[in-house]
Parts: sequence; C-alpha cells; structure tokens
Amino acid sequence: MEKKKHNHKAHSEENSAGVKVEGKTPAKPPEEIHIAEEKKEPGPLNKLQAQLEEKTRESSEYFDKWLRLRAEMENFKKRMEKEKSEHLKFGNESLLEALLPILDNLERAIDHGKNGGENSPLMVGLEMVRKEFAGILERFGVKPVPTVGEAFDPEKHEAISQQESDLEANRVVSAAQNGYFYHDRLLRPAKVIVSRGRPGEKKETPE
Repeated sequence: MEKKKHNHKAHSEENSAGVKVEGKTPAKPPEEIHIAEEKKEPGPLNKLQAQLEEKTRESSEYFDKWLRLRAEMENFKKRMEKEKSEHLKFGNESLLEALLPILDNLERAIDHGKNGGENSPLMVGLEMVRKEFAGILERFGVKPVPTVGEAFDPEKHEAISQQESDLEANRVVSAAQNGYFYHDRLLRPAKVIVSRGRPGEKKETPE
C-alpha cells in the first residue's frame, strides 16, 4: 500500500513540474504562430483576384496577337490587290512586245516605197494598215518613245552611233528603230543616232 502511494505521489510531482500534463497542449511561441498564419492558403477572394489577373494577362496577349494577325492580313490583302492591278495593267506585255516587229516591218516597207518614189494604191493601203495597227496598240497603252530633237536619255534611248548635225551635242538626230512605252513602263528602248554637235563646233573636254 505504501508503495502505490509513493508512485502516485511521484507522478503528481512530475505533472506539477510541467513536463507533460495529460489532456493539455503546450502553448506555441509567438514566432511559430506567425509562420503558421503565413502558410495558410489564400482565401476565396484572393484566389478570385489571382484568377482575374491571370485571365486579364491572357486576354491582353490574345488581343495583341489578333492585332498583329489583322495587320498582316491587311498587308497581304493590299499586296494581292496591287499584284492583281499590275497583272491587269501589264498582262498583255509579252503579246504586245511580240507584235512590235510587225509594225517595224510595215514602217520599213512604207519608208522604202517613199524613198523609191512609190505612190501606188498599195502604198496607200500599207499606210492605212500601219495607222490602224498603231491605233490599236495605243488603245492598249502602247505609245512611241519621243526621239528626234530630244535629249539623249539612256533610260529610254539606245545609241547606235553619233554624227555631226545642226543639233547640239547629245541630242537625238534620228531613230533607226522606234521605242515604245507600255503605260508607264518602257516596253522597248528606241535605237537612235546621237548628235556630236554642229560641224566645226569646239567640243569641251572634261577636266
């Protein structure tokens, strides 16, 4: 009996020393409480706010991509319209260029007849055909390159020789073959003879 009392007394003293009291949880220090609060999951409002920010960012990215795609489509559309317009405007270029030698031959035949004093109905007919042919080409946008008396321009003239003339230097004296524009594009340059200047005229030597 005395032994049991002794054990009960020792157990009571242990409890009173604060080592462990059955049924009670020791109090946590303030630092541990603060860390535990920080580790708590965000509340529903914070979650919604985060989701809203994420969706706003995604929406902004999609809008920027849409703007870029729209700009690319507009540029593509303009480029296609320009190419279509160019094709419609210059689609007959190869055909018209191939027809120019026929006009050249008509002009040579007429010039040959005139130089030989020919004034037959055949020559009159050839002249009519030449005018009609040139008129058709002009309706399709083909016009002759100005030559005689014009300043020599390598962009539209091809010099085949030079000779002295009453024209000042670097002026076109005559055309050996007519050149033509197709709308605002050079279809074929004119082959021309260029003036060296008047006979006896001193030529300035570049320094």
